[in-house]
Amino acid sequence: MVGQQLANLTRLEELGENLGGDVKRGLTVTALDLAAAEATRIEVFHRFRMLFERFDLLLTPAAPVKPYPIEMNFPTEINGRRFEHYVDWIAPAFLVTLVSLPAASVPTGKTGDGLPVGLQIVAPRFEEPLILSVAKLVQQTDAIGWPPCA
Repeated sequence: MVGQQLANLTRLEELGENLGGDVKRGLTVTALDLAAAEATRIEVFHRFRMLFERFDLLLTPAAPVKPYPIEMNFPTEINGRRFEHYVDWIAPAFLVTLVSLPAASVPTGKTGDGLPVGLQIVAPRFEEPLILSVAKLVQQTDAIGWPPCA
């Protein structure tokens, strides 16, 4: 976030609690922190590589919660687990891109109150055609249309 917001470093307060806070925390990261994070990222990549030696695809929920009111900053708890930071609740989705794997999300149904539910399709590197083929099949099987208007 520091790199993306380099031109805005003098205006961090204007960026809001989430983005501004990310940049402030990023400014405290050391070279050792980066090295440890890279080691963890490589370990996670190899775990995915081993998974894809056994399976062609990984199918997961696109998000761990149903859509929530726009006034809510982020879900603060899921199944009794509390989250301190706004990105913690969506970690399963960004973990995939963190290790440079391709993924797509496709609507797969609706909740009881008519809100969309999605499926994340993950594949090994360079398997975007497979992901898109599966997404097309899912879409053709269960096209859900547009969400309800508020």
